[in-house]
Amino acid sequence: MYKAEIDWSHELHETVVKSLATSFGLDFLLFKDKDGGNVDTIHNVRKGIYATEKEKEQYDNRGKYDSHKYHSHRDYIATNKQGKMVHQQGELYDEYTGNSFHVNDKKNLDHIISAKEIHDDAGRVLADIIGEDLANNESNLCFINENINKKKQDKSMEQFILELQNKRTEIQQEIAELKNKSHLTEQEQKELKKLENIDSANLAKMKEIDEKARANYNQKINREYYISSKFAKNITKQAAISGFKMGTRQMLGLILAEVWFELKESIPTIYERNRQYFTINGFINDLMSTFNNIWHRIKKKFHTFFMAFKDSAIGGVLSSVSTTVINIFLTTQKQIVKMLREIWGNLVQAIKLIFFNPQSLPLGQLIKEVGKIVGAGIAVSCGVMVNSMLSQVCVFPFGAEIAAFCSTLVTGVITLGVTYYLENGEICQKIWAFLDKFSDNSTKRLNFYREVNEKLDCYLLELYQLEFNIDTEKLDAFSLRLSSVNNELERSFILEEEIKERNIKLPYEKGNTDSVKSWLNSL
Repeated sequence: MYKAEIDWSHELHETVVKSLATSFGLDFLLFKDKDGGNVDTIHNVRKGIYATEKEKEQYDNRGKYDSHKYHSHRDYIATNKQGKMVHQQGELYDEYTGNSFHVNDKKNLDHIISAKEIHDDAGRVLADIIGEDLANNESNLCFINENINKKKQDKSMEQFILELQNKRTEIQQEIAELKNKSHLTEQEQKELKKLENIDSANLAKMKEIDEKARANYNQKINREYYISSKFAKNITKQAAISGFKMGTRQMLGLILAEVWFELKESIPTIYERNRQYFTINGFINDLMSTFNNIWHRIKKKFHTFFMAFKDSAIGGVLSSVSTTVINIFLTTQKQIVKMLREIWGNLVQAIKLIFFNPQSLPLGQLIKEVGKIVGAGIAVSCGVMVNSMLSQVCVFPFGAEIAAFCSTLVTGVITLGVTYYLENGEICQKIWAFLDKFSDNSTKRLNFYREVNEKLDCYLLELYQLEFNIDTEKLDAFSLRLSSVNNELERSFILEEEIKERNIKLPYEKGNTDSVKSWLNSL
């Protein structure tokens, strides 16, 4: 199979410049990445991580906990009345101990998840649910003996169980001391009863009850928030913004890269042209010509820029949505947010290539091109990690710029390494050749003519250079320089300089009018 020679230094330069102009150059202007993404989730706000100041202010302004409001709720009162009736019938059980209540036993209706904990829950505030309604749901209420309830107070079940575990030995010792006394006062009898009630708490059963109550509680909050119009609006808004910014970044970055490529080619030519013979008009004409070339270069690739905007915008939307989904379960670091954005940008291109295959590539070549795109995404991700590590170390002046350059260099080297291996690796060549066998006859024929055309182009270029010994780039520069001057004197200087450079022997003596006339008469 024919392989075109690749100018690796040129490819590395282009890759680094494009990475600088997009992933590591314009990101800081368009994106403000932060831990947890740009959409508030219940998981994040419970850890104190807010995407918006509005939601944080809403939580800060939730008001103080009012025990009376929670314990005078209609559901709390109704459940208490029903429990009193069951208690009088002798059928009421203590949920934390498993023992049945005697008629004269004192019972309390306990909030399994404490009312104060629910009031201060950032997830509940984010979901805009009234705390009293949640706290007094039947799944969060149970009857327990008064002694355990007073001991528990407003602690979470986890805290209360830990406290009982730490004090169980102490409580049992106090119980033993009281029982060893020959005579107990009325106060000591009450204290013994209290300690026995607390010691009878079944910690495993309490943990199970708490887990069940929390599962129901979290299910209500998650359902209420994640199907709400509030969440839908936020995720849609942020996805649209991310898509637009991603598309803008990619398109603007590619335009800036093309501007630099043109300037890189033009500046040495302008310098050489004006080094020996400088005129204001000539210099201005050079600049105008360069700007004109830049405009034509951009205009020629406008379709490419538009496609880059569209593909990147789709990638931005998908990365925003996927970041939010991940943050429902765990908090993403800002580096992960950036990596997801870059990976999705490349995945969209890969998916588009797989499903549409605009160049009708055979299967092996199609997989190879997809591999290059995925490899570029991995390379950018590695660059992001390098940038993150260097940003913490390079705290000196221009440290951020050095970190950005090193990151893009890593990205470029990895990208070219992956590309080279996919193009020239022995194992890869065998895989592509094997997969190409599955292509249909029309695809094989098209691929054959493409290969023949590439060979002809290569041979013609070599023949052109051997036969005429002409550097096409220098020829273009000379033509541009010659057409930019507007008087014969300047044109003569340019021609004279070119003649000397190429060692061209003229058939007449330069500057001798008679010699020129003699040569013209001989024609």
